[in-house]
Amino acid sequence: MIKQVIIFGGSGFLGKYIVKHLADLGYAIKIFNRNQQKAQKLKLCGHPGQIVVVGDYILDELVISKHIKGCDIVINLIGILNESKTQKFYTVHVDIAEKIARVAKANNISLMIHFSAMEAEGNCSSKYTQSKLLGEEAVTSAFPEAIIIRPNLVFGEEDNFFNKFAKLASILPFLPLINNGKMKLQPVYVDDLAKFVCYVIKLKIHDQKLYHIGGPKVYSIKNLLKFIITITNRKCLLINIPLPIAKFIAFICEFKVISALLKPITGNIEPLITRDQIKFLCNSNSLEQSHDLEKAKIRATPIESIVPKYLKIYKKV
Repeated sequence: MIKQVIIFGGSGFLGKYIVKHLADLGYAIKIFNRNQQKAQKLKLCGHPGQIVVVGDYILDELVISKHIKGCDIVINLIGILNESKTQKFYTVHVDIAEKIARVAKANNISLMIHFSAMEAEGNCSSKYTQSKLLGEEAVTSAFPEAIIIRPNLVFGEEDNFFNKFAKLASILPFLPLINNGKMKLQPVYVDDLAKFVCYVIKLKIHDQKLYHIGGPKVYSIKNLLKFIITITNRKCLLINIPLPIAKFIAFICEFKVISALLKPITGNIEPLITRDQIKFLCNSNSLEQSHDLEKAKIRATPIESIVPKYLKIYKKV
């Protein structure tokens, strides 16, 4: 019997890859997305009728229940990186996650996978990471058997890290470093992460409930920026920005008018950086390397073999 998977937030960066892999494995897929139009093209990842797109007001448990009924597996990818007047960290990462978990449990869903964030338990000064940790607690309280995945920095052709800084390096004479760029990251390739989700789904016994997913190497942000500058052949300096100045710059960047003016650089109307992100960068200087991809027998893809291919559009010749 074909299993039915419902993915909340399935049209995002990671969701697209998960949909493709699950479609290739023959699963029936339901994508829950508020912007249904945005997700329609994902139907092309499967055969006719295999992938359907639904959407409604996510805060309504009756709506969630209507779409979860008949499904076997629930994946929650819903998340935001910045707050706005209409979207708050707590609402998105805690309230919505808890409702999905509670409805999933009430409908006897066999497996729930909830995506959290790296450093969720160690960085308590950032509202983002606080909300992610509270979201984990809410999900596991409502659905004790839920699988929690904490991915590290996810990279791939459409990512918002390497692309953003490569574009900045092509325009600015320098790139700013917060906290001297000490924060450690273990970038994971988006396709490897999607494969890992399929691995978890295919497991018959789920002894492990929490996974930290990272790539093959650990880098400091400073070294990642140096890597970007090198492969794009840019003569761009790295300058440490004192914390008070960095916070002031972030405060300015949080204004919508500034985000709109920076859209040609950033590609979207999200703030270039926020004060909450600075808290995250300043409190995350250590990293315990993850080996969960190895356990799944997935060979982790290094940034060196993927990133130069999609950053070549920024390369100075």
